[in-house]
Amino acid sequence: MREKLPYAIYSGISFFERKEIKDALSYLRMIACQDDLSFLRIANVPKRNLGRRRMGFLQDYAAEHGCSLWRALTENLDSDIIKKSKAGEFASLIDSFSMESRGLPVSELLADVLDRSGYETMLRTEGSQERLDNLAELKQSVYEYETTCGEEVTLESYLAHVALFTNADAADNGDRVKLMTVHAAKGLEFPYVFLCGLNEGIFPARRVRTLQAMEEERRLAFVAVTRAEKGLFLSEAEGRNFDGSPRYPSRFLLDIDQSLLTFTREAGDGLIREARSYIENSRNWLIEDETTLLAVGTRIRHNIFGPGSVLELDKDRSAYVIRFDNLSTPRRISFRVKLEVISDS
Repeated sequence: MREKLPYAIYSGISFFERKEIKDALSYLRMIACQDDLSFLRIANVPKRNLGRRRMGFLQDYAAEHGCSLWRALTENLDSDIIKKSKAGEFASLIDSFSMESRGLPVSELLADVLDRSGYETMLRTEGSQERLDNLAELKQSVYEYETTCGEEVTLESYLAHVALFTNADAADNGDRVKLMTVHAAKGLEFPYVFLCGLNEGIFPARRVRTLQAMEEERRLAFVAVTRAEKGLFLSEAEGRNFDGSPRYPSRFLLDIDQSLLTFTREAGDGLIREARSYIENSRNWLIEDETTLLAVGTRIRHNIFGPGSVLELDKDRSAYVIRFDNLSTPRRISFRVKLEVISDS
């Protein structure tokens, strides 16, 4: 979007077509112009007891009086059918933001309305972390737009700007970048392919815990690189992961004969040695098959710590959490360590 390159997402939803993004922009449009489409979308999100019956009443009133749904609401806040809902809170929210919008940056306005409307609280209650992450990305994009414009950005100008993206997403007007997962690319070919994120923990994914799963990741990597007819571009990122650990090139990238690659910038020998050492050590944590893992509650005997019980399976660390009878605190024991299953009888 920053480079204004047209794109299409296959087997997925484009950013501005996601429900939470549409909802957030509808709140901004309600503040700017109180249009009927935005009203219908977010008047009852989060729930404000404006269900089908009350919405039907407002639509009938608007049709009869030739007015907007917003005006129908504000003129009927004291009516018996509406006053039992939380419509008054919604009306006060939009009114207050409409008055404040001229003095606030759009990025701040967006953050405030998502907070004070209860929308983000609703998503947190639902455990919708991915939707919250998408809203954070929207906030960041608004802030970047403000900082790159070089002038004061009004709410109306931002909405006009973002409408270009939403319209471009909906239209199919010729050549564009095609974005898709590796799974969605099976059986297809393209003149040029860009395979991004070739890092340990991304491709192969961090969740891979068995030898079979790692081989499936390798097969997916093969599918990805063989989609290209003329040119293949492979990229990996340097630096550190979110948890502070070093970010290493993918084993699939390192497995390619280096004479077949042209580098824009080669990784240092030290990083490559560290990556190969990390990859070799990580192989020791891969188990044959998750179906062979012990269940929680199983009584076992360790050849050093003695008898104990399995409390938990820490699959992220490929280890059992075991409370040994003779130790006060539980210990993590690798899945690969041989444990004897015993009974208490």
